[in-house]
Amino acid sequence: MKGKIAYGYVWETGNKKAVNEDSLLLRTIKTKNGSLVVGCICDGMGGIGNGELASGYVAEQLEQWVLNECLPAIRRGGTAVVIKGKGMRFFKKVNKELFYHMKTKRFPLGTTASVLILYEKKGYIFHIGDSRIYGFFSYLFFKGISLSRQFTKDHRKKTNVLTRCLGLTPDGRVDFYQFQIPKGESGFLLCSDGFYRQFDKGLKKYLAPARLKSNAEIEKRLKEIVKRLIQKGERDNVSALYVKVWR
Repeated sequence: MKGKIAYGYVWETGNKKAVNEDSLLLRTIKTKNGSLVVGCICDGMGGIGNGELASGYVAEQLEQWVLNECLPAIRRGGTAVVIKGKGMRFFKKVNKELFYHMKTKRFPLGTTASVLILYEKKGYIFHIGDSRIYGFFSYLFFKGISLSRQFTKDHRKKTNVLTRCLGLTPDGRVDFYQFQIPKGESGFLLCSDGFYRQFDKGLKKYLAPARLKSNAEIEKRLKEIVKRLIQKGERDNVSALYVKVWR
């Protein structure tokens, strides 16, 4: 990304759980063509135990993948096809490792994973589970107009049972999305289900990128939203990462 970048996050346990089983990751790396921005949220499955271990493991492995595989490919002039291929192989490998651990150690480790990559004028998303990634856009040529979009699709049944996640089945198939970053101000929200479950639609206007000018403003706004969610009775972990870019 060429241009300014701002970000903020919240990471709260909610009203019920003593441990936050979500993991967040944000890396910004300068290259000759601008910054590579990588954000991730993983929501560990506490219902089977050790959710924080699963989410933390995936986040740690993702960071190593960014530094050792994704970044070198980009510096060699890698295209979207290269990024997609390497990302798909990464998630297949991580899922295989988690699933093998469960089968051999009888120690299940399951987690969602939603990853956002911003580079040059494009965005890339890898996603599995029911965490979400939203986009908020204030267009350069239409001042005052802000649009929002949910990029990811929830992999779960109406009973809140996940239909796809990492670690619990041999199939760690992830969704892949690619999009053009519009000119103007753009904001991207990565969040766990504890954040969006009671996410009042009226609150979305508070995440319009034109309203958030700095890291401090972003964190303040996220904390205000989380405070309201907890007051409304949210019992799950409440975690979110917001990245704003100017293009």
